[in-house]
Amino acid sequence: MANKRNISNKRNLDLTNASGGSNAKRHCSENLFWPEGDDDDSFFSNAKLEDLLGERKEDLFGTQASTSNKLQKSGSDEGLELFGDTSFPDIQELPPNRPSKFKNAGIGNDHNKIDMSDEENADEVFKKINLNDLSIAEMEDIFHGTEDFSEPMIQNTQLFLEAVNFKVPRTPEKLQHAVKDESMSFISKSVIEGIVQGTQYVTSEELKNHSILDPVNWETQAFADFEKEQQNKNKFPSKGEFYGLPDKVKKMILEHKGIKSLYEWQDECLNLPAIRQRKNLIYALPTSGGKTLVAEILMLRELLCRERNVLFILPYVSIVQEKVSAMSPFAIDLNFIVEEYTAGKGKCPPQPRRKRRSLFIASIEKGAVLMDSLIDVQRPHEIGLVVVDELHLIGEKGRGATLEAFLTKVMFLNANIQIVGMSATIGNLNEISTFLNADVYTRGFRPVELKEYIKCGPDLLEINSAGQTLEEIFVPSRSVNYNYSEAVKRADPDHLAGLISECAPEHCCLVFCPTRKNCENVALLLSRILPKQKFFEHRRKEKVDLMDALDKMCGVLSPVLAKTLPFGIAYHHSGLTTDERKYIETAYRFGVVTVICCTSTLAAGVNLPAKRVIIRAPYVGQEFMTLCKYKQMVGRAGRAGLGEAGESILIAQSKDNLQVGQMLFSPMDKALSSMDQMEAVGLQSLILSVVGLNLAECRRDLNRLVKSTLLSVQASALEVAVDDIVLRILREMFKNKVLQLAEPTAKCKVNSSEIITTQDVNQTNRPGERRLLISQSTQFKLTSIGRAAFKAGIDYKRASAIHKELKQAQQQLILTNYFHLLYLVVCFNSNERGDELFPADAGILVGVYTSLPLDSQALFKQLGFTEAHAARLFKTQSVQGPLSLQLNRLYKVLILSDILNLLPIPNVATKYNVERGTLQHLISQSVAASSAIVRLCEELEEFWCYKPLFERILHKMDRCSTYELEPLMELPAVKINRAKQMYAAGFRTIEDVAKIKPMLLVQSLEHMPLRVATEIVSAAKIILMKKLDNLEEETENLKMCLQTN
Repeated sequence: MANKRNISNKRNLDLTNASGGSNAKRHCSENLFWPEGDDDDSFFSNAKLEDLLGERKEDLFGTQASTSNKLQKSGSDEGLELFGDTSFPDIQELPPNRPSKFKNAGIGNDHNKIDMSDEENADEVFKKINLNDLSIAEMEDIFHGTEDFSEPMIQNTQLFLEAVNFKVPRTPEKLQHAVKDESMSFISKSVIEGIVQGTQYVTSEELKNHSILDPVNWETQAFADFEKEQQNKNKFPSKGEFYGLPDKVKKMILEHKGIKSLYEWQDECLNLPAIRQRKNLIYALPTSGGKTLVAEILMLRELLCRERNVLFILPYVSIVQEKVSAMSPFAIDLNFIVEEYTAGKGKCPPQPRRKRRSLFIASIEKGAVLMDSLIDVQRPHEIGLVVVDELHLIGEKGRGATLEAFLTKVMFLNANIQIVGMSATIGNLNEISTFLNADVYTRGFRPVELKEYIKCGPDLLEINSAGQTLEEIFVPSRSVNYNYSEAVKRADPDHLAGLISECAPEHCCLVFCPTRKNCENVALLLSRILPKQKFFEHRRKEKVDLMDALDKMCGVLSPVLAKTLPFGIAYHHSGLTTDERKYIETAYRFGVVTVICCTSTLAAGVNLPAKRVIIRAPYVGQEFMTLCKYKQMVGRAGRAGLGEAGESILIAQSKDNLQVGQMLFSPMDKALSSMDQMEAVGLQSLILSVVGLNLAECRRDLNRLVKSTLLSVQASALEVAVDDIVLRILREMFKNKVLQLAEPTAKCKVNSSEIITTQDVNQTNRPGERRLLISQSTQFKLTSIGRAAFKAGIDYKRASAIHKELKQAQQQLILTNYFHLLYLVVCFNSNERGDELFPADAGILVGVYTSLPLDSQALFKQLGFTEAHAARLFKTQSVQGPLSLQLNRLYKVLILSDILNLLPIPNVATKYNVERGTLQHLISQSVAASSAIVRLCEELEEFWCYKPLFERILHKMDRCSTYELEPLMELPAVKINRAKQMYAAGFRTIEDVAKIKPMLLVQSLEHMPLRVATEIVSAAKIILMKKLDNLEEETENLKMCLQTN
């Protein structure tokens, strides 16, 4: 096993600059950011900053993030995002053969840790805890799915094994001869189609002849056609020895990411035939393998060597913004532009540039709009590479259809655009490969070992990777007994506190909870029953600084966080604002916050490593977790730099035993097309856009395009008749006047289908109705409403509903305030009840309504809301009846109006009883809606008056600031409080920020980390670079005009 680990950790490329000597990277002490002494000011308090450049050797992350001489930090997705210019000091590595003490007394060997096997010690820790102040309501919510929390159901190893004995595991016959890796278990073989243990490279042509990916010998197959290519001259334009990149890139990776060398698999992947031949590629590795660094090197090659733009698709807005900030220093030094495309940000189509290439970093939705805009103006060839992270999201309902449509159009273009996709969890790589016509590279690689456990009552069972029977797979490891007092036993029957105390605060721990409320309550429980002195004293001064930063920079310190943060415990879910989450994440990375109770979104969206991951219950919301979600969660344990091994513990209740077993033995989740779901709205949108972009002009074109979708690849398995769905959609589009003929009706031809249309869709079929015969070659085009829907990026039914609302409002538009315009924005995202995100609170709605001036009540009256309705609403305290849709919408209008009036988000959240994070999501959703309405109105001449009005709404909502602060709000990581702080310190324009050194920002502003300061200054310079490019472009155009004259 040790030998295997040595092989997997082998690195063959040293990024250290030999001439740099010991000064090649800077060493920084954690004390500079979070000092330990009570008398010292923290990094956030601006003191002792000159020490940042000193050669201090203390470990930046204490014991949390130690690295060895042998295993340097990899290019993983989970690198430090906020302090990437710091380095990891050398730490002596433990002998590889040192025996584990896990079975006897917890994990780790720190002398300061509590030994939970010591009864005296345990008595001291847990028997003196008083839980009289823990309310019944809080305790009920802490234990998901437990009806009587005081008497938990009996659970032990025997009950678990009996439940999962639904079948005797056997090696599938078709794999018995092919599988030679003895470390592969039955469980790992069951997911062989998703992640192959060991290395494998398979071309798209070979995959077409295989039903599954069979494990093969890397040396005999991986470079089968690579040797032939060696004879041909490599035509890829090279600018250096580092994968064709200048040597400067190698130094920058070391400086900004702390990465000294690449993993062996990364080097293999970057030298694949698919990369050399510019073929589409999918590479799949377990979480934390270092996939992102490979993507970044490929993107830099495209930008610098091939000199073509790159589109990088990421799943979440927060990750897009994080990546924009991380790539900004590279853009400055390597002379390219980084542009963010999320919600209202990003110009479509982008400004053409002659001198610099652009890296577009976009969310799925905005990336699709960007590509459509480029195709529309005949400029798709400007994109040379499309990189898609978390490719498995193509199987997600809603967003997955958007991603599938986007990739289908990119491939259908035939514009020499390379597609590279990466993921950790895809169970049907062969189907995705067929869809993308892509080669596949897989590797069962983790930088450190992961030990997986299941907790059944007091028993811990280790999942043995080499097991072939139930007894071999689930190996008893130990039984835990922390000598809880009766009060603690009643509050914590699953021993969360004991399990966490074995690990924290010396190491970090993630606790995944089913719901947001559960996260908060578990955090509160832990703050009351964990050893108070030990957790309270750990980095106490830094925790005070963190709480001060949350209070001042985010405008509020959550009451729950105020109770838990003193003990280094926090919760993390979408109910917190982006800024709150970022501060908590930063503190966690530096070991100040050592326990985070979080929802499953953290596993997929944020790069936070942990020594130990505890899954509180096998649920995500009310649904039982899938194997994909489980792998994402446990993948957060044991990241590079956190020691020899990580641990995951899944807590299983007896009622869930069977489902836990079924989940573990199930194949990896398949990414299934959702194009045909929800009345085939995804396929509708694809047809709408390809007709609008002139990629398809007749049924023959449409059939050819639809056959290249993932839906068509999976049609037989999904039992879907794709041609019938397309025909039905076309029929509906003609009926709803979204499509029209591009030429006079031709005579009926062979192979034509009857598409019935009427003068009015509401008329019933009559003998004299119009009948339209559309052959395979009959050309059609979008009507004005169809083109408006396409430009807005929405389906035609939604566009028709918005058109109706705009038409109706146009007759009596109220412009004495923003209420009416905001109402139309809310309508854009509204469901049939108007209660998306959250419903209206009747009591609050009536209270706010009665306090409004008369001119602000005008919209309420226009919608039919009278004083009688207000009285009835106040009496019933319930939003029901015929006006419920309008009232739910009006509730959001009141909220958005307060936001536009610059009321702080925490105050608005309190006023309307809405979580701050949900409120921030409403704002983001409204910004995107305003942008879409502007694009829709541009296509409809009848709405010419709306365009400037909604542009104003878009601008105000995107900035949410006063006039003088608007320039600063363009910068990433700068919200209203930070902008006020910068303005007061004398940094009032983008130019003021661009010309200073990051250290000056750190010294001038409170709670400003160096990494964030560097990103802000880099972003300011990029904004000026864009302005300069635009001016130069305009100048060149004028010169050309003068020369022509």
